[in-house]
Amino acid sequence: MNMEKLKVLFDGACIICAKEVHHYKKIDKNDQLELVDISAVDFSASDYGITENDANLHLHAIDSNGNIFVGIASFVEIWSRVPPYHYLVPVFDNKFLRPFFNTGYNVFAMYIRPKLPKRANCDDGSCSIS
Repeated sequence: MNMEKLKVLFDGACIICAKEVHHYKKIDKNDQLELVDISAVDFSASDYGITENDANLHLHAIDSNGNIFVGIASFVEIWSRVPPYHYLVPVFDNKFLRPFFNTGYNVFAMYIRPKLPKRANCDDGSCSIS
């Protein structure tokens, strides 16, 4: 098991994104995930070595060595740290299947997620996942 902290940059204003990340954090018994809400007023993508556009388009994860994982690679990193999802890692990390998963994720990120309603409790520009 990988015991390093993984920063997960997610859109707290996105209903599906917030629910999913909240679920992972809830079952993260070893406290390996550090959540960073990109919808927070004080969030600056450049602090993490990415652009605002990239942060808003895809889920990102950054390990303690500074390696940046984007999209499906982020999920693989999250799942490798959250035991109930370890079984998904070899499927989604498969070099033959990964292009299909990446395509599906990109379709969601570019065309579906922007049309989803925003969370109601984001009044101050920040959407906590309490």
